[in-house]
Formats: sequence, C-alpha cells, structure tokens
Amino acid sequence: MVTSERWNSRYNLGHLKEMFIREVLEDNAADDLDLVVQVAEKYYMEQLTQSQIAEQFGVSRSTISRLLSRAREEGIVRIQIVRPQVRQPELEASLRRTFHLSEAIVISLPKRFVEDDELRRWVGIQAAQFVDPMIQPRMTVGIGRGRTLAELAYGLSKLAIRRDLTLVQLLGDIGIRYSPTRSTEITRLLSESYGGEGYYLNAPALVADAHLGQALMRSPNIEQVSKFYDSLDFAMAGVGSLHNSPLVLGGLLNEAEIQQLARAGAVGDICGHFYNIEGELVDHAYAGVAIGISWQQLHNCRRLLVIATGEDKAAPLLGLLRIRMIDVLVTDEYTARRLQSGESTPRWS
Repeated sequence: MVTSERWNSRYNLGHLKEMFIREVLEDNAADDLDLVVQVAEKYYMEQLTQSQIAEQFGVSRSTISRLLSRAREEGIVRIQIVRPQVRQPELEASLRRTFHLSEAIVISLPKRFVEDDELRRWVGIQAAQFVDPMIQPRMTVGIGRGRTLAELAYGLSKLAIRRDLTLVQLLGDIGIRYSPTRSTEITRLLSESYGGEGYYLNAPALVADAHLGQALMRSPNIEQVSKFYDSLDFAMAGVGSLHNSPLVLGGLLNEAEIQQLARAGAVGDICGHFYNIEGELVDHAYAGVAIGISWQQLHNCRRLLVIATGEDKAAPLLGLLRIRMIDVLVTDEYTARRLQSGESTPRWS
C-alpha cells in the first residue's frame, strides 16, 4: 500500500495543482487581445526574447509563442519584406534611347562604399539572372575577357541548365598563371555549366611581332576556333581602360607602347583592339596584333553584350556606344549616369 507521504513525494500533487491553475490562466491569456498587443510590442519593438517576455508576464515561453502567432494571424503584426530594387529602369530606358541599345542592365549599388573588386562581384552576380535568359539552346556564344565578365560567368554558372552551347574563346590569354578572369577559364566554366563544346585559343592575347601574329592566326589550331567568329549568335566581353587594362597589368604592353597608344587617343580596348573616345580604331599605334576576333567581326556580331563597371570605364564604354557596337550594356548605376551625361573623365584623374 502506497502511503499519502509517498504519493505526494512521487507525484507532487501541489505542483500538479499549480500547473493546472497556470494552464487555465495561460489559456485565458491567449484570448486577451490587450495582452497580445503588449507581447507583440515587447518582441518586435523592444527586441526582447520570448523567454524574457515570459518571465515578465509569469507565463511559459510556449504561451508567448502562441500569443505572437495570434498577433500575426489577427493582423496586429504585419511583416513586410522590402526587396531592394536591383535595377534602375528609368536610367536603362534613357541609355537605350540615347545609344540605340537593344537592352541595358543597370545594377543598383548598396548604399555603403564598395571597393573595385566588390563592385565587379556585385554587378556580375546581380546581372546574371537577367543575362541567363538571353542564352538560348544550341547558340554559338563568343567569350571575351574581363574581371567583371568573370564575375558574371560565375553568377551564370549557378543558374545554368544544359543548353548544348558552342562556347568560343574570342581572345588569347593574358598570362600563363591560373586566374578566374582568363578568357580560357571563363569559356571552360560556361562550357561545363551550360553543356556543349568549348573551343579555346592556345595563344597569347597580343603578339608584339605582327608577322608572327598573322602566322599564328593562319595556324590550323587557331583557324578551328576563328571559323566561328563570323557566325556568333551572341557574345560577351569586357572592356579595359588604357592604363588599367588586364593587357597592361599582365605585362603584354610596355610603357613605351602604352604612351604611343595614348598619343594616338586610345581610351581603352575590347578583345585586344584599341580605340579612341569616338570609337575609332587606333590599332595602328601598336606594332603587334591581337590573336582573336577582328574588330569588324565584333562589329558584325548579331548580339554583343559588354559588361564593365567603375570610374575608369566610362570613356571606353562611350567610344563603343558612339559607334553602336554594343547591343546589350551591363554596368553599375554610377557609371551609367556618367554615360548618360557624356562624362568620360574619372574624378580621380
């Protein structure tokens, strides 16, 4: 036989009674709209935790959770997620009209200041969702080079589904060391992501000896790639400013050659071709040649997308926009405003 003392010790009837009374009170609390409001204010406005609120009101944490759920169900608390606007539609429309573009993708920037690498990464990743639909199954797609283009390619690789593309490298490589910005690497990444065949230029981007460069262009290996240049459905490329181009940073141009191009009015390059602010080719100021797609073939491409960001890219972009070489422009909002105003000189120059 179990004694009363042993029963109380085992089951603690006083505690059970206390729990019963507390549950009744808590059930009543859940029906108290004023209490629902008070709890919601403490949680959402005063930033108290559910445990802290439960302690203040002498109820369990599960009751606070039920009160907060009721606050949302009753419309006392309304949660709205405001997604920042990724693009600048009015600015895009203005650029399309001014420069006769088929498409302009202008990416809004975070309010905080971003370094050049962060800027390229942000624009490339954000633009990928809008560029991906332009890449249709079984297209022949030309791939240029550029640091922002590399970020775009990375973003595209995360969205890509198999489309059986023909990916064609448009310019030889800058250096011999691995870099995700190399044209070979961008072509490989997109070829693996979208599926299909990748065609690579096993040659340097620039050759200082014009005769040697022309001989390379006639070699069977390079001709297997260059045969696609007249039938590209779509192409993507970056642009370089004269003094900050990967061609310069990679050591393919020496200081004397850079100065000679500057005197000829060069403001930048695309796929190894140099031009001035009016979009006039000034390759004659460089003794060598680019190994890859020709200037005229770029101009004749059915749809050329150019992506570039940063203060020093306004002049290179303006040159190409003025001759209507670009069909799709991808850039950041600050660079876009400078293009819209016709401003081409970086503030720091």
